[in-house]
Amino acid sequence: MRLLKAMQEKERFSCTEENIVDYILANPAQIAEMTTRELAEKTYTSPAAIFRLCQKLGLKGYNEFKIKFTSEINRTLPCGSHIMRRPITDKDSPADIVRKIAQLEVEAIEETKNEMDLHQLERIAALVDKSTIIDIYAYDQNYALAQMAVYNFLQIQHIAVAHNSLNSQLSTALCSDKSHIAFLISRSGLNQRLTRTARILKKRGITTVLLSTSRQTELASLCSEFVYIANTIDYLDLGGNIFSVGVRYYFDVLISLLLSHHFNDVEDFYQEFENYLGHAEDKDRLW
Repeated sequence: MRLLKAMQEKERFSCTEENIVDYILANPAQIAEMTTRELAEKTYTSPAAIFRLCQKLGLKGYNEFKIKFTSEINRTLPCGSHIMRRPITDKDSPADIVRKIAQLEVEAIEETKNEMDLHQLERIAALVDKSTIIDIYAYDQNYALAQMAVYNFLQIQHIAVAHNSLNSQLSTALCSDKSHIAFLISRSGLNQRLTRTARILKKRGITTVLLSTSRQTELASLCSEFVYIANTIDYLDLGGNIFSVGVRYYFDVLISLLLSHHFNDVEDFYQEFENYLGHAEDKDRLW
């Protein structure tokens, strides 16, 4: 939540800028639809003062500020009470969409990165290294993320399996021993099927890592490790896209850390893998 934290550091602002910040924080729901001129009128300031404030906050302008502010403020509110904001509407041109999607995805990575605990990352990497099997539990769109992570874990010689049916999840949880490590992916943290699976894993003493958006859920309380991923709730706020980018980024970082730790072994493994797959110049290359 870098932007909100920066806005609360009052000593960095002039009296005029502090007045603008106070108004924004007191009226977050109105900001999403307010133009620079309208905000200037409400705060008895000028569009130039608002532009200078945005620059002081490290942003290029008011439109970028609105996207970041509403996205961050949404993530601080309980489910169901977030500010209505639609990054993409019928008023957007193709150029607007190209710019906005790039901006949202960069924001998702930055938000996830800024909340990342490097000591926790190293700890989870060490736990993965000690495990014989990595189980990844997810449903729906998150299952595609789990499958991608499985492929990438295999490329660094770590056996991983993705589970997306309730029967598979419950059976695997009941069969797991302490040589397993489990990752659970839940955007809301409220999935009752995952919660039931997490109860079994906890009872069996399995290390569990939850990738989600809130610690304040029963699912989070059942897991050994909680990893914050950037998110908004509604589909039309592109919440699924934002969360997916954050999850991919976290797994990419974790897998790259493991690659770094075992680079020579993985390099030898990949050379052997390519010998079986075939090289680019081979006529009998498989793909």
